[in-house]
Amino acid sequence: MSTPSISVVIPTYKRRHLLPEVLAAIGADRYAKEIIVIVDGYDDGSLEYARSVAATDPRFRPIWQENCGESIGRQNGAIAATGEIVLFMDDDVVAGPGLAAGHARRHGDANDLVVVGYMPTKRPAPGERSADSFTTDLYADEYERTCDRYRADPDGILRGLWAGNISMRRDNALRIGLDPGYRLAFHEDQEFGIRCQEGGLRGVFDDSLTSTHLHSRGRQAFLRQAYDAGVSRRIIEAKHPSHALRLDPTLTLPAPVQTFVRAAGAPHAGAGIRTALRSAASATGRVRWTSAQIAVDRLLRQVELSRGYRSPVVGQ
Repeated sequence: MSTPSISVVIPTYKRRHLLPEVLAAIGADRYAKEIIVIVDGYDDGSLEYARSVAATDPRFRPIWQENCGESIGRQNGAIAATGEIVLFMDDDVVAGPGLAAGHARRHGDANDLVVVGYMPTKRPAPGERSADSFTTDLYADEYERTCDRYRADPDGILRGLWAGNISMRRDNALRIGLDPGYRLAFHEDQEFGIRCQEGGLRGVFDDSLTSTHLHSRGRQAFLRQAYDAGVSRRIIEAKHPSHALRLDPTLTLPAPVQTFVRAAGAPHAGAGIRTALRSAASATGRVRWTSAQIAVDRLLRQVELSRGYRSPVVGQ
């Protein structure tokens, strides 16, 4: 079995503070033929830093693009890549030892794979916790549940694709297209996974291909992201009718919770419930009652997902 060459593509936006750790980790894997850093139109020193790394390691190729999003960044990276395999990494994901080489070996002679590596979330240490640390706990829990679903149902990997540490043959990436042709505020990876499945590719989850996700999100940003995720699910369903109803965020909830979440997510009638939930979450956060805060905010996240999912989608 042959081992194909591999290029790494890392779109980055407002993450200058993480680039030293992220680029050093993947740069340590000498099997990576090239490491393409797409700076997505934000002048925070990321381009200059990537250029300084490239001055000492010619495998690094910094590319500037006007701000147009992660999907187009991945597309531009795939176009620029010269490896047979492209490994797409997020700019807050730190590669484990031999990650690029492991992805390349996993493809071998296969021509139809999307290989999904494992990227557990780095949880804050007890002495490092803040009032917003619960967002990382919720994210980490949801990610692990997703990985459990990958293991239980390999056929569903692409329908629920969680990008950040995935690889595929470059020709397949260009054939499918990383850019869907319309902007999504969230779930670009899930939309791409659906199109990969429709294009005849197979998802494979390999938890030996390990990296670490340096997740960090403030409470308001976390809840706004949940709302955006709900809106994006509706848009994806409209674009891919065969997946209709699979993305409704309330379908997997117990019936009583489903009823409550839908009521709380109603545009006007649910406003009071949402205010009460936010107040309860803030109160439990102030007194560091972590378990209660996580429980309330997990419920509030479901409400925001449902509210976004059921909101009118304009211009799509």
